[in-house]
Amino acid sequence: MKIETQPREDHQVKIIAEFDAETMEGFKRRAARKISQETRIPGFRPGKAPYDIVRRTYGDDAIQKQAIEILVDDQYSKILDEAGVKPGAPGALEDILSTDPVKLSFIVPLAPEVTLGDYKAIRKEYEAPAVTEEQIDEYLRRLQTSYATAEPVEHPAEKGDLVYYMLSGHLTQPAEGEDAEVIKDGPAQVIIGEDTLSDKDWPYAGFAEELIGLSANAEKTVKHTFAEDDKDEKLRGREVEFHITVQSIKSLHLPELNDEFAQTMGEFSTFEELKASAVKQLEANTKHEYDEKFFDELFEQIASESTIKYPPQVLEDEKEHILEHLTEDLSKNNLDLDTYLKLINTNRETFMAEQVTPAAVKRLTRSLVLEELGRAEKIELAEAEVNNAVNGTLNQLSATPGFNPKKVTERVVNAIAMDAVSRLYNQRILDRLKAIATGEAEKAAAEPKAEAAAESATEAGEKAPGGESEPAENDAVK
Repeated sequence: MKIETQPREDHQVKIIAEFDAETMEGFKRRAARKISQETRIPGFRPGKAPYDIVRRTYGDDAIQKQAIEILVDDQYSKILDEAGVKPGAPGALEDILSTDPVKLSFIVPLAPEVTLGDYKAIRKEYEAPAVTEEQIDEYLRRLQTSYATAEPVEHPAEKGDLVYYMLSGHLTQPAEGEDAEVIKDGPAQVIIGEDTLSDKDWPYAGFAEELIGLSANAEKTVKHTFAEDDKDEKLRGREVEFHITVQSIKSLHLPELNDEFAQTMGEFSTFEELKASAVKQLEANTKHEYDEKFFDELFEQIASESTIKYPPQVLEDEKEHILEHLTEDLSKNNLDLDTYLKLINTNRETFMAEQVTPAAVKRLTRSLVLEELGRAEKIELAEAEVNNAVNGTLNQLSATPGFNPKKVTERVVNAIAMDAVSRLYNQRILDRLKAIATGEAEKAAAEPKAEAAAESATEAGEKAPGGESEPAENDAVK
């Protein structure tokens, strides 16, 4: 077998393998046996027809085709070994270059490679923001609102009311051939004043104020020009005309924030306990959001200073994972992907190019860098840590309402356990990366050296050569 390799720019390699006539003869005979086993040749039992009979019956081309299929299955791993190629995904037979001699070309994706830059020199301050009283009040207000009772009212909508309405919107100046429709008869509801002037007010900050003074069945048309940096790229700098039809208005009666209210939560005896829990939850959320931003920026910097290579198949796999998760989430709301794309006014091709692919590149890059950092920093987990992580996750699972251990297969349990270990391992890497970026790792490494140097200096000062005490200043002793 002769092997030739041709590297490609997309982190794949083309392998050309040539086989001599003697090797092919053996595979042709195996092919003939297989053909005779799978077909009926008069006068012979399955698999017992002589080679020449099979040739005359089915022809050389059929035997050659079958022989190449058997050869590829049988010799592919050997081809990779002789070529010195470590695949990152299954390869494929690209072409049969010739049949005499048999020469085949394969395209093989290479395993991803990451060459880290000087990540240990990166410095980034870490200071998670404290939870403010305003955030605590807002959290409690939302909790209070979620337990409010709503009663229909006849008066025009005012601040604090819950308004149900239908909304349509179209671009006032669509481009030629562009679909002007932004939203069509979309049902919506809002508590006026709840998110007014914030980025949570939909479809734009301050929109809810437009409902003030409107009665049930009233209609109103408003125009709004979206900012140049709006999160929806299609609406940036564009003017949209919205048509509002109010369906109904309800007045909210908020429960008083006291011990009695706290007790309705089922977990608390006093309002102070509820508030303390709210603070704890807010602190966890704030830290999580800060960590996400901190590590996103850190990974982006590390990636920009590193060399990262991967074949297109790996990126395609990541895209598929994103679509699978999205499809699963949509199904929980009785939606499919096609319906979702219509709701956000886009098509699959645009969605893949503008949303899925960038997200897949980011996730894949982060995953590869994280994995290489783990190797570079020699991150390992102790057996006790692994056991605690697995047992903790399984205990949480068993405490889930409706959990039935009889319906959980061993495969599912193993997958859950592996996920728990993976999350713990990744967290160890993040902890190490944070220590490096903040300078804590460097400081920790320097402390033992400083202590050792101080000890050596002390010992040297305590004893002179020969074991006698050494004066601190020889010049002072005359």
